[in-house]
Amino acid sequence: MKPIITLFLTALSFFCFGQQKGFDYFGLKNPGDSIHLFAPDFVSLRNSNDVSLAISSKGDEVFFAGGGDWPKCKIMHVKKIDNQWEKPKVASFSVDCYTTEPAFSPDCKYLYYSSSKNSSDITQCCIWRVEKVGNQWGNAQKMIDFEDPNILEFHPSVTKNGTVYFCSWNVRENIGSIYKSQYSNGIYSIPEKVNIPFNTQSSVTNPFIDPDERYIITSANKHEGKKDYDSYISYRGKNSLWLSPINLGKKVNTPEEDNSVDISPDGNFVFIYKQKDVYWTEIKNVIKSTSKK
Repeated sequence: MKPIITLFLTALSFFCFGQQKGFDYFGLKNPGDSIHLFAPDFVSLRNSNDVSLAISSKGDEVFFAGGGDWPKCKIMHVKKIDNQWEKPKVASFSVDCYTTEPAFSPDCKYLYYSSSKNSSDITQCCIWRVEKVGNQWGNAQKMIDFEDPNILEFHPSVTKNGTVYFCSWNVRENIGSIYKSQYSNGIYSIPEKVNIPFNTQSSVTNPFIDPDERYIITSANKHEGKKDYDSYISYRGKNSLWLSPINLGKKVNTPEEDNSVDISPDGNFVFIYKQKDVYWTEIKNVIKSTSKK
């Protein structure tokens, strides 16, 4: 009986893993517990401030924000054609405007981002979306925008049911908050504030939401005696309320400001943004260890 079981498990393993065409990470060696520079010349570019990596779960496209510091930044596009990665170029929807912080919907049908498109003030950012039709990305559509010009919208992150989490930045008070807008019947609801139990004086920014909404990663300052921004993770409790945020620790956070992290679509790696480049490490010693707390 054992040879039959062994043969079955071998076949199952081949079916589950051998047939998958996930992201190849540009052929890079797994960083393991170390933190390594990610994809030089493809993502981590010279003389460019590279942040907000968005990877297609199909493994054939990558977007990220690059170029100058905000607000003068563009979304870059890297595409895999005939099993070869092309060099990065400005995304088609970013050619005529400033754009930043791309995020795929989990089904890869849409790409969300923040942009000041059609505004004479390049700081007036709100949430936009492009839809993929065939092999091309369509026309940009504005999706979320508070009427108050002193409120800006940044850093979208999307769940499996289409809910968009994002950062609402109050220009007058110089403070950020996390909001979400639910999607139903082709319409986004009026955004509602997401209550994560940080200190009341904290500024909270740049959410990454788990597609199943099991956890949310944000950056915050003035929490637990921290002056500068650090990255935190909050898990959803049994009553659907967000539990107390947990600092992601020295592996992610530095003595300087740490504004955001992103997670690979396969859930295996954390992408960290520092020194104007993208770095990566395995998730198991960053995210999973916090759940034990």
